[in-house]
Amino acid sequence: MEVTQLKFKRPQKFALDAKQIEGLAGRADKLSKLGISVSPEFAASYRVNPIAMAMDAGGAPTQGVTIPSNGTPVQFLQEFLSGAVHILTTVRRADKIAPVVTAGEWHLEEVVLKVMEHTAYPQLYSDHGGLPLVSFNTTYERRQVVRFEMGIEQNPLSDARSAADGTSPQQEYRNALALGFETLRNDIAFNGFNVGTGRTYGILNDPNLPAYIAVPNGAGGQTEWSAKTSAEIVSDLSTAFKALEIQSGGNVDVTAAAIELTLPLGSNHELTKADSSFSNGMTAKEWLNENYPNCTIVTAPEFISADAGDSVFYLKATSVDNSGTDGGESMIQVVPATMRATGSVPNAKGGSTEGYTSAYAGVFTKRAYAVVRYSGI
Repeated sequence: MEVTQLKFKRPQKFALDAKQIEGLAGRADKLSKLGISVSPEFAASYRVNPIAMAMDAGGAPTQGVTIPSNGTPVQFLQEFLSGAVHILTTVRRADKIAPVVTAGEWHLEEVVLKVMEHTAYPQLYSDHGGLPLVSFNTTYERRQVVRFEMGIEQNPLSDARSAADGTSPQQEYRNALALGFETLRNDIAFNGFNVGTGRTYGILNDPNLPAYIAVPNGAGGQTEWSAKTSAEIVSDLSTAFKALEIQSGGNVDVTAAAIELTLPLGSNHELTKADSSFSNGMTAKEWLNENYPNCTIVTAPEFISADAGDSVFYLKATSVDNSGTDGGESMIQVVPATMRATGSVPNAKGGSTEGYTSAYAGVFTKRAYAVVRYSGI
């Protein structure tokens, strides 16, 4: 067998000057022979802009003209979610307690409620005696109208900048306007408005309302429902239902009529606690549903600490049948104008200012005998 001896050439050393290196750098096929692999695109970019790749006499790259940075501007790394979260105000419950009645005009001074009482006093019959005559008394309950105003200013620059992120400035202005008027109306519906000698009252201070009755202490010596047992809370409610029926002279059938129990915000949860005070573990809420199924619970933040620091509750009939020609409501709030535009004035910058106004007359407690009030819970 013949064996062929292989001979390997030793690699030769060679040196390239700067011009030769520059010439090789522009050809990808030549560079590959030196063991340097570059893409054709790189070689092409070198030929187009050789200055950027030039080396000085020492063979080092030239100093860059920009500040070194590996960062990406943050605006390219952000994702904006759709929609917007609105900051809410405290819940407004006046309309549930005293329904709104739109009556009167924005410019009026007062809203007046007529109250009628029939008088009739029969006497023993006599052929020659005088005939007792029936009559009626008419009185008028007055509420003063109070007016308020707010406006919207539209400016081209600020509105255009707000619209850049998808906001509709005009819609948001009007949302803010409506919220401002509604928040004010709710506050007046509860607390009235002090206009000196005027008569603009609310759910909490209408002079026609009956006085507060203090709830009794529980076994623990406290009146608050948070410290009372379920049976003690039921006792307070049972007392209130009885008082409402007696106070109304039987005109409110508490077992059949629509009854409204208004509690401080959060106190409704006290009705759901169960303890050993009832042998079957019944809660006050279950007792209420079983015995007074037509009773509706409403909560109001304004009932917290409403009576000199004590929280209160109201028990009232929503309306009383056959008690007048007005609709029979126990309590209403009168609103001549919820929101009314007064005008718009353009300005020199292409924007405008719009004016709006409202008018409120507060609350009428029309049938005070259909409301009982308790304090201390």
